[in-house]
Amino acid sequence: MRTLPALIAPLATVVVLGQQAADPFVEGLTAVRQQEHRAAVEIFTEVLAQRPEHARAWYYRGLSREALGDGTGALHDLDRALLLEPGDLNIRLRRAEALVRAERFEEAEADLGAILSAAPAQAIGLHARYTRGQVLVARGDRTAALEQYDELVRLVPTDAKAWCNRGLVRSTLGEHEAALADLAHALSLDPTLVKAFGGRARALIALGRTAEACADIVKARELGDASLDELLIVHCL
Repeated sequence: MRTLPALIAPLATVVVLGQQAADPFVEGLTAVRQQEHRAAVEIFTEVLAQRPEHARAWYYRGLSREALGDGTGALHDLDRALLLEPGDLNIRLRRAEALVRAERFEEAEADLGAILSAAPAQAIGLHARYTRGQVLVARGDRTAALEQYDELVRLVPTDAKAWCNRGLVRSTLGEHEAALADLAHALSLDPTLVKAFGGRARALIALGRTAEACADIVKARELGDASLDELLIVHCL
């Protein structure tokens, strides 16, 4: 008789796993994880035909549509997901990012502002600060973007991307020496951060330190950044 509970537990696990395997939503999640986004869209479409109130199905179908380049469809689905789950900050963040890609910056800022109000120092709030910095740069408000990155550096001083982004913005503001310090610190935290090499190269060129810039351009090229090829030809060959 003592063996009965030990037998029930594996059987219960098999039943649960069998239920999960038969759940189309779980199948859709599996497709998303395996980056089979066309299949995921088809599966979630079937789920939503039966359960239009399923917020997570709208959300994941939106992510797959975004991955397939369907920005309009992605925003439609993320809108529906957020309508069903208005307090879900993760959905709101992904919609903000989709709005940024669609260059609907004012709407993106509204979503990001809501996230920062609700979770200013949590991980999702920090992510929102990065995205808001990108929005402000895209809108040409680099001073406000610098304030976002100043706050990020204060909140997460070991985050290489925070230092890198602040350095890049400082460089666009003509603060090249300060930019070099930020970018050097970013690379001390993450020696493979390719954007930091490119940004430092541009700041060095602006300061007339071409030989040092060429070393960074070569390193960035080795790390896969082909966007610096023109600088390589003009300044280093």
